[in-house]
Amino acid sequence: MRILRSAGLSLFLFLLFLVPACLAATRRYYIAAEDVTWNYAPSGMDLLNAVPIRQPWLKLQWPKTRFVEYTDDTFTTKKPQPDWLGILGPVIRAEVGDEVVVEFLNRGRFPHSMHPHGLRYDKDNEGSLYLPFGKGDRVAPGRKYTYHWFANAASGPGPGQPSSIVWWYHSHVDSGIEVNAGLIGPIIVTAKGKARADGSPKDVDREFVADFQIFDQMGGKPEGLFYAINGYIFGNLPGLYMKQGQKVRWYLLAMGNEIDLHTPHWHGETVAYENRHTDVVELLPGSMKTVDMVADNPGSWMFHCHVEDHMEAGMMAVYTIYKPQEQKCPVEFSGAEFWNHPDKSTLTIRNTGSKTIAKIDIGSEIFIAPQDLQRPFQSDWLWRGSISPGKEQVLDRPGVPADAANKVLGLVFFPLSIQYPDGSRWTAETSGECFRIFWRDKQHPDVPALPPVQFEINAD
Repeated sequence: MRILRSAGLSLFLFLLFLVPACLAATRRYYIAAEDVTWNYAPSGMDLLNAVPIRQPWLKLQWPKTRFVEYTDDTFTTKKPQPDWLGILGPVIRAEVGDEVVVEFLNRGRFPHSMHPHGLRYDKDNEGSLYLPFGKGDRVAPGRKYTYHWFANAASGPGPGQPSSIVWWYHSHVDSGIEVNAGLIGPIIVTAKGKARADGSPKDVDREFVADFQIFDQMGGKPEGLFYAINGYIFGNLPGLYMKQGQKVRWYLLAMGNEIDLHTPHWHGETVAYENRHTDVVELLPGSMKTVDMVADNPGSWMFHCHVEDHMEAGMMAVYTIYKPQEQKCPVEFSGAEFWNHPDKSTLTIRNTGSKTIAKIDIGSEIFIAPQDLQRPFQSDWLWRGSISPGKEQVLDRPGVPADAANKVLGLVFFPLSIQYPDGSRWTAETSGECFRIFWRDKQHPDVPALPPVQFEINAD
């Protein structure tokens, strides 16, 4: 009997301690530090007010160093990242109980490392240069180091916190210089049993990470201070789109110096934070906070730091809550040619409805930069002629010079109205309804909604 009890106890201990460990995941990342040129405002515009960025910010592009993720240990194919991450490195995810393995390659000119906040590590995996030294504290240019980190219970959400929380990782050889250079990124840890296969929380529809940080490019001179959200200023941060009704989790971060006292504020919505509702959250340098929003108020809304001189210096972005498509689109845009043939531009439309089209009026807009949407003069395309159900029609118009075409990032088309032979008419209920974007770079991430139009420009 004693032997059976001992065997039963051993089995219980095995199931209690070893089985959960076996079920935990090992999440692998391949991340390089790379020297790049960063543009704080690709449009050159204050996109919240449709005016050029004024003095003192006359130079917008600067040398930076970033964390870039790759698909495997060959470090040849970059892994696609959400465009809203901006200058931030890739999101590193873990569920409580997981091991995180990061193979790090330093392609920069100077030694760098990767130091995580919140995760468990030993000295060799700390990634921070100070006595006593560890093996991963200083990775020389051209060298690799593999970090092993662990998401234990203390890495995950505590009592009363959401199902996932955010931490920092950053280089820690010369931390102040490296963080200012852009060697920073987020770690998101989800509670045990509450994560999807990719580590994201099951109870959230959309996630965004927002780093409020003043980057100093000129030793404190005003023309070198960039009051940025994820490395962008004056509304140039792209990709903050969410569908009406979605539960959205915002991970808020701050880095920098004593002037980096930030107060993220959302127009149009409130968020749930620490068992209360608010629309402003306080951040100190090194802060990490998580809040939840129910996106129930459609529109394009300002998201910014509420410190007054930070607003004046451009620490502002726009997020968009879009409505689900309510009426069926009667046409689709199956093709467009704009960049390869300067003598002629074409647009191919397909009748997806059940009735023959007699006349169609099509609106168009252009992206000059990711958030810079403009409407050229005489932009509409008009077709009078029969298009049977299921059939396509190619529309054409004179082309534009190659130098002008190459300034266009993407073309947007959407039906304005359609007339049928029986006299009935389809009319768009909202601006940009049934739109499609054709990007010059076919790898450009698509967007589910359009940003506010800046102004009309002359197509010539």
